[in-house]
Amino acid sequence: AMAPSGIRYRSTRGGATGLTFEQAVFEGLAPDGGLMIPDVIPDVSHCYKSWSKLPFDQLAFEIAQLYCSDDEVPAADLKELMQRSYSTFTHADVVPSVKVGDLYIMELFHGPTFAFKDVALQALGNLYEYFLKRKSRRLTVLGATSGDTGSAAIYGLRGKENVECFILFPEGRVSKIQQQQMTSVLDDNV
Repeated sequence: AMAPSGIRYRSTRGGATGLTFEQAVFEGLAPDGGLMIPDVIPDVSHCYKSWSKLPFDQLAFEIAQLYCSDDEVPAADLKELMQRSYSTFTHADVVPSVKVGDLYIMELFHGPTFAFKDVALQALGNLYEYFLKRKSRRLTVLGATSGDTGSAAIYGLRGKENVECFILFPEGRVSKIQQQQMTSVLDDNV
């Protein structure tokens, strides 16, 4: 199932409406401080059970194509973006579910920085690069962090064409591993 070509995004606070998927990706937070959400949440009741055995990158593709029309990102490109995004994870299942007693727990720490934020930021970096390359545009990301967001952003954006990434952090106020992750990336764009 693919997204209808007319899918649009809006702010949870109502200040921004009618944005395309690409516009919503670059918007991040809406100008009114709200989060960007789709106008419609697709009904997956007819197909979600068939997704249970899919590899993570394929599952990510199936879900992403519900929110991004083929007009904006052709299915073959989106599939390749998701494959590339999750190839950086160290576990074959990307985010495995492990049984602990009667519960199943998703392990979200197998990405390049061991932070759950890698799950989103690996894909976001690839989407930025894809859209920027297509329109010969550049993007500068300036962030400030007190923890793992900076590392995850750096690792999601490292080596990406047409993206510059600057991350600030308070000296002595992040963990040693987080500081090492942020200061040991030698890619020219970071």
